[in-house]
Amino acid sequence: MASKAAGKRRARSAPASKAKKASSRPAARKPKPAARAPAAARTAKDLAKQQRDISVSEFFAKNRHLLGFDNPSKALLTTVKEGVDNSLDACEEAGVLPDIRVEIAQLSETRFCIAIQDNGPGIVRAQVPKIFGQLLYGSKFHRLRQSRGQQGIGISAAGMYGLLTTGKPISILTRTGPKKDAHQFELVIDT
Repeated sequence: MASKAAGKRRARSAPASKAKKASSRPAARKPKPAARAPAAARTAKDLAKQQRDISVSEFFAKNRHLLGFDNPSKALLTTVKEGVDNSLDACEEAGVLPDIRVEIAQLSETRFCIAIQDNGPGIVRAQVPKIFGQLLYGSKFHRLRQSRGQQGIGISAAGMYGLLTTGKPISILTRTGPKKDAHQFELVIDT
């Protein structure tokens, strides 16, 4: 018992510098928990069961910001830009000096109607649903040069944004020559 009391006295009477050193020591390390056994290796079939595809509209709804549709003001600008880019591309490919008309009508505080008209070659009737309603559809993929636009994403993304935010279809009027019949479409994308 005397040795326990002497030990306590020594600890109390230790100089302050030693007491600080003692407290600056790291606390005793806790033992690490036992390592988990590695999970059983998974096969390609197991991994395949977890994979799924998503629709383009689902991807677009979750990633609007990647395509320039993160807010209404930017979406309006992106829509006009993509429409004008398409008009310029079509006129350039046809060898025609572009004559482009852009109209923006404000229908309400947050709703706009955008109309873009050009003197390009027009769009063949069978191609209209693909160009305006299918992402990653276009004629720029084979080129090895930089060009304007988003190579098959822009105008269809603009149409999808309009549909998702207003519920209204995209209206397209096209003809392939001054004496050719015009074709009008009301396009709704399955979102």
